Amino acid sequence: MREPRIRHSRPTLGPLEQAAASRVLASSQLAADEEVRSFEAEVAGLLGLAGGVATSSGTAALHAALLALGVGPGDEVLVPTYVCSAVLYAVQATGARAVPVDVLADGNVDPDLARRAVTRRTRALVVTHAFGIPADVDTLLGLGVPLVEDVAQALGARYRGRPAGSFGHVTVCSFYATKVITSGGEGGMVLAQDRSLLARVRRLCTSDARGRERRFNYRMTDLQAAVGRVQLGRLDEFVSRRRALAATYTRTLDGWGLELPRPGSPGAEPVWYRYVVRCQEAARLLRHLRRNGVEAKRPVKQPLHRTLGLSGFPEADRLHATSLSLPIYPCLSEQEVNEVARLVRAAVEVRVGVG
Repeated sequence: MREPRIRHSRPTLGPLEQAAASRVLASSQLAADEEVRSFEAEVAGLLGLAGGVATSSGTAALHAALLALGVGPGDEVLVPTYVCSAVLYAVQATGARAVPVDVLADGNVDPDLARRAVTRRTRALVVTHAFGIPADVDTLLGLGVPLVEDVAQALGARYRGRPAGSFGHVTVCSFYATKVITSGGEGGMVLAQDRSLLARVRRLCTSDARGRERRFNYRMTDLQAAVGRVQLGRLDEFVSRRRALAATYTRTLDGWGLELPRPGSPGAEPVWYRYVVRCQEAARLLRHLRRNGVEAKRPVKQPLHRTLGLSGFPEADRLHATSLSLPIYPCLSEQEVNEVARLVRAAVEVRVGVG
């Protein structure tokens, strides 16, 4: 298959990231040290939290956060069903049961359905801020269940004037290659206001610590952290660019028979990690774009309830059938975003994928 002219997602890297990586390589201090400590402090400062623990991946961060909350066998963790499978795997790794909850039109967990799903076994609720659009955390906090804010797709987003990730009992980040910022391919972090919880996370993520408690080698390296620190310094630039690209899509695609993404909660300021459009024949539109050199994707490969063999999640099923994620990332050019929009409009005009 031919390489697409316009990729669905790409990291935005440059000479500053290269220089940071070269500096660490030249120092020979590759394992976790000062760069990791500085990265933890800087991300915590961004979110207004007491501290953070850098990890090897976002999945590792979520797993460690749940364990630190005391989640284990016999417990239940509520999760939005329209989310990547890594959330499910992190819950299952604790021995707990993941309980999928249907979502709203913006892809975020439905607070009313989450309330109905709470049982005496519920130990946590994972909130993912779907595609960079903040969820209704005010209502979710009112459920009386520890809230795990997953800002893998929403670092830099805001809700009612505060950073997404500053509301929950514990917050997790992912710095995978194509996330809002990257620490060089993989990486994550657990953050919280509770220093005792952070101490538990740090013990869990250090495999050579003393004692009988189960531990994991989830540490980030200084090489990763150095790249992550440069990327964090560019966060405002990245968020501004994503918002400009989303505005271009909205301006050029409005009125063309597509359901365009909009925040579902008042006070939400999205980061637009994904620009997800909806139409009745999304699969055909996907093929049309690919034939013309544009890589678009389904934003979620498979809702969690389908992975678990469950039914009764109508909104997630509708989103899965109709959603398509268009390319959006800071190094996408104006020419490229306008070319994607032109091809989508052409598909509408000839009724390829949009009825």
